[in-house]
Amino acid sequence: MYCRVVALVVVVVAGTVCWASPLPVRISPKASHRERLRAARELLKQSPLIDGHNDLAWNVRMFLHNKLHSFNLSTDLTREKPWMNSPFSHTDLPRLKKGQVAAQLWSVYVPCEAQYLNTVQLLLEQIDVVKRMIATSPRDTVLVRSSSGIMEEFRRGRMSSLLGVEGGHGLASSMGVVRALYDLGVRYVTLTHKCHTPWAECSERDGLPPNTPGLTPYGKEIIREMNRVGLMVDLSHASAATAHDVLRTSRAPVIFSHSAARAICNIDRNVPDDVLSLLAVNGGLVMVSFYSAFLTCNETAALTDVVAHINHVRTMAGADHVGLGAGYDGINRTPEGLEDVSRYPELFAELLKDPTWSLQDLKKLAGLNLLRVFSKVEQVREELAGEKPSEEIIPIHDIDTRWPCRYKFSSLDHTRT
Repeated sequence: MYCRVVALVVVVVAGTVCWASPLPVRISPKASHRERLRAARELLKQSPLIDGHNDLAWNVRMFLHNKLHSFNLSTDLTREKPWMNSPFSHTDLPRLKKGQVAAQLWSVYVPCEAQYLNTVQLLLEQIDVVKRMIATSPRDTVLVRSSSGIMEEFRRGRMSSLLGVEGGHGLASSMGVVRALYDLGVRYVTLTHKCHTPWAECSERDGLPPNTPGLTPYGKEIIREMNRVGLMVDLSHASAATAHDVLRTSRAPVIFSHSAARAICNIDRNVPDDVLSLLAVNGGLVMVSFYSAFLTCNETAALTDVVAHINHVRTMAGADHVGLGAGYDGINRTPEGLEDVSRYPELFAELLKDPTWSLQDLKKLAGLNLLRVFSKVEQVREELAGEKPSEEIIPIHDIDTRWPCRYKFSSLDHTRT
């Protein structure tokens, strides 16, 4: 952790108490854009910026079939085909550096259409491609597995890369898969995507109905096992009923890795105010998405719309419970002024116009809130270290009619020669 013993302010970061460097004098809200942008860049040099969700890995599969012989994350992709012509391409290391991103949580995504088929295989392939993608740029980024690791890499000037599974259908309803994913370096799981799992309801209303509103009993057991192994629970894409069930079940804080406020854009995908209020009690946070459709319920949005959602989450839950999860490379409509990952300092320059944002609260928004949640999840893992792994198996009636192509174990299956 980067700490200088020169101040009389005690700060808790990633579960460790240290003496923090004194905060600089806050720039006047009436300062010019140039002055505010300079101040924003200085703030992000002092405190890490962490983005909760980026879909570049799925684009590597779609554009390159996971073949990296013609791809390097350190390349300026704005000059490379097919990236330069895609509205879904917003990310590379040169732009991440310009945006002063200290840690990126890469989404490991598998489409809902693969549920009940080869989801685990596809998921492992995506984990593999992210790890190989990171390995091509060892001077610039490294896979990190802990909250303290993020701070260590921030001190070294190297970007942390972390893994987050998007879509609980990738777990194949298996406790063994939950544990294996943690061992592979995954640090959060989004419980649903645009489809229900056999144990959790998503926010989409189309398609087959869920087995139950919210979580099934087995779904609650998965939450407890995620708490035990140290996986952050991500509620983006989950229904409000699922969010309520998780908040009643989880011993650790939860996140929404890429969501916005329903009070501003009234869609089921966004977070309602009652959940925001409960999130403050849980200690979790909403990492605000930059997708125009989530921000304005329209095809266009501006930087100020992102600010509006950030401020609403702050109003309902508090400054300790809001972060950033843009969703770059998984969206094709970005806000004007936040066109790609290089533009993060512009967001903080805009927030510096608002005198109600202290420098410390801006640091919380940038990444300290996520570090706090991550650290608390690790603490809960330590507290539960004495508990045995869950051996629960999903009830057969929850999956049999939807998952016909699966091996069914029998007490007669003893002969193997």
